[in-house]
Order: sequence, then structure tokens, then C-alpha cells
Amino acid sequence: MSKKNGYAIGVDLGGTNIAAGIVNSSGKVILREKLPTMAHLGGKAVLGRIAQAISCLMQKTDPKIRKEIKGIGIGTPGLVDHKRGIVREPPNLPGMDGMNIKKYMETRFKLKTYLANDANAYAVGEHTFGAGKGTKNMVCITLGTGLGGGIIIDGKLYVGSFETAGELGHVIIRKEGIPCLCGSIGCVEPYVGANFIAERARKDIKNGKRSSIVKLVNGDLSKITPIIIEKAARQKDKYAKALWNEIGSEIGTALISIVNTLSPEMVVIGGGVSKAGDILFNPIKEKFNKIGFKFLRKRVKIVPGKLSDDAGVLGSSSLVWNHI
Repeated sequence: MSKKNGYAIGVDLGGTNIAAGIVNSSGKVILREKLPTMAHLGGKAVLGRIAQAISCLMQKTDPKIRKEIKGIGIGTPGLVDHKRGIVREPPNLPGMDGMNIKKYMETRFKLKTYLANDANAYAVGEHTFGAGKGTKNMVCITLGTGLGGGIIIDGKLYVGSFETAGELGHVIIRKEGIPCLCGSIGCVEPYVGANFIAERARKDIKNGKRSSIVKLVNGDLSKITPIIIEKAARQKDKYAKALWNEIGSEIGTALISIVNTLSPEMVVIGGGVSKAGDILFNPIKEKFNKIGFKFLRKRVKIVPGKLSDDAGVLGSSSLVWNHI
């Protein structure tokens, strides 16, 4: 497929919302649509909602553009059978387990459809349109509710023998630590997810830690978010800065194992938590440079993602251009 012309539809399927867009081959989103997922209605209803979002785009776009749409890319939580287009065990979407999304969409729209785990789709997007463009080997990490990952090797998404590669949130960083939902203990994900960060701050403040965070939320600790903690850190709040340093250190520790194993040119870090910027990236790099191999730390670039708020749609659309 030529990357010089045409359009692709990208769909970012989440437990709360479905975001979809028409994207040109340069990575520009020319039309957007957003619908509530309504996961409580079951898997078939969610398939219908995805189709509805795509149909809305088709109806709103110029007929000339509609004729040039080359395919549909869908990023979804869970494990993905890429060839068959089946999703398995998607968090927050239990009714979708075992659903053949690819077959449904290809039958409905007569367009080739490609499916990937949402973090893998993001990695393909950053490699195609974002910070990793031009690299041969890269690792992508998404920091949101948890820690997701995607691996690009020789310019292609690596999914492994059982199509589950990239679960980087389950790199173990502590011998004894917090139990993880995967069944292991000491995975990095429970230490760096958005919910954990906010809950950690609430707990520490309740236990006596003094912080300007309390003033920023007018005493309502339920309103604490990573954004609030970042704001406090930028106001020189000692507790907030220390918390971000700790989170960055945990991520840096995980990166050492990841980089030692995969030897990428670049590590791209995106997702909502990454918007903390240098307050997060500085301690990540400090930890990585402190205990990583000197040869690697001089060569591996650790950079923020570039896809911003359209990351899910751009990542999913890039599946079309890259033929998983």
C-alpha cells in the first residue's frame, strides 16, 4: 500500500469511550468522532457502537475522501489475535472476550481491518508518525491507568510467538512488593499507574505528610490526580517532587531491564502520566544513567511521545499503513 496518498480510519476502543478519526497518510486527523462505549450493554452492543462511530465518519466526510479510505485500524485493550482479528480478556470490556472484531467490520464496511492491542497500536503510531519515525528498533511505553508497551524490531511491531509481546508493565523491579493483577509480585505497573500515584498521595497526606496538594484541592483529597501533584511539584512542593522522583526512579529501573534485553535505539514514553514532563523524565533518565550499562546509556535516547491527544486514533490508523 502506498503511503503517499489515501486515508485510513483509526479507532481507539476504550472502556468508557470510543474515539475514531479519518487520518491521511501524513498523520493528520481530518475528521473526528467520539461516542460512549456503553460496555455494560455487552460485546455485540460495543461492536455496534464501533460501527456507528465509523459510519458517522463515513457520512460526514467528502465522498471523494470516502472512496480513498484504504482500511480500518482498531486499537483495543486486551490480548489480540492479529491474523484473525479476535480480542481476548480485554480489561473493562468483559463482554468483548473472544469477539472477532475484524470479521464484523470487514463484513459491514468492505474494508480491510487490522486489530492490535492499544499500547502496540500506539507504538506503531509513534514509529510511523511520531517521535520514533525513522528508527529501526524502538520501545514504546504508555503511562496511564497502568503501564503498557510496544516493541518495534527491524521496523515492524514485534508480537512474539503467542502475540502477547510488549507487556512491559510486568517487568519485575522489586523482589518483594505490591501484588499485581497478573498474579506476580513486584511488577512496575502497580507503582507508576495514574490511580496508584493519586492514591499514594492521598494515603501519605492522611498519614501526616505535609504538602501544598491539600490547598490545591481545597482539602478534598478525592480530587487528587497526577496533574495536581505535578502542579504542586512545579510550585516547589517537597513532597510532590519526592513522589515524582520515586515514580521516575521505578520507571528507570524497569527501563534498564528492557533496554538490556532489547537494545533499542530509542525509548518513547507517552500516555497521560507522561505529561508531567521533565519532572518525570529527569528522574527516569537519572536512574537509567546511574545503573545502566555505560555503552547503552550513551546511545539509547529516552524521549516523550509526539502524538499527543490524537495518539489513540493515529496509532490505530497506522496499523493500516503498516500491514500487521
